[in-house]
Amino acid sequence: MRTPTENWRGRVQMGIGWGLFVGRAGDGAAHAHHAVQVLLSESAQAVWTRPTGWLRASGIVIGADVEHQLAPTTESVTVLYVEPHSTAGRHLGGSLRDGVQVLDRREVEAARQALGETPDAAAVAALVERIGGDDRTADHQPTGDALIAELIESLPAQLPDRLTTATLAQQARLSESRFLHRFRAHTGLPLRPYLRWRRLLVAMTGVMEGRALTQAAVDAGFADAAHFTRTFRRHFGIPPKTLLDLQPGR
Repeated sequence: MRTPTENWRGRVQMGIGWGLFVGRAGDGAAHAHHAVQVLLSESAQAVWTRPTGWLRASGIVIGADVEHQLAPTTESVTVLYVEPHSTAGRHLGGSLRDGVQVLDRREVEAARQALGETPDAAAVAALVERIGGDDRTADHQPTGDALIAELIESLPAQLPDRLTTATLAQQARLSESRFLHRFRAHTGLPLRPYLRWRRLLVAMTGVMEGRALTQAAVDAGFADAAHFTRTFRRHFGIPPKTLLDLQPGR
């Protein structure tokens, strides 16, 4: 029988507004982070949250900034992190009671099926629909906007430190309020969280490609490695050096 490990072992994947880990979870102290977290497993895992204390569950949703701890696992688990201000994150957070929702076996299986083998933003939205209990997410899915899509495509990989709403709205030839409305409708995220997740994605990719932490951070538009580390830990509860033990998702 495998014994729990202090290191996280598995694969990691990230998109704008979400991150995914599949593998054996390592040791970690109780913490709270910015993302809504969904844990899925074949069998019950030991999880502690501030509202519930220790419990065993094969599926649980933990709200943003709710203190929690996952005991090291001896088998593979799926951990999904979702930006709380995204369409999916707002729906997940709105369905929680006291910041926590324990999933039953039917919900766990439905969620795992929704994610599939190659998760993407659509799979994350499908997961939220299946465990959220209603169809509010479907009614508020991001809608395509060619103008905003073209603007996003034009953004450099290394985002400037100060990329303002005014600058982007001017580039799109829209008022600031209209730009922000259309941007959120297209991406499902407000502008600031979107840019933050984009920086995280670029930096994470750099680290996993072998770049030094400082270089990966600067290449992504963070001020330095410390800025990247703080932001990464705030979203996921672990330091970015954990990525060195992980493989990129398919």
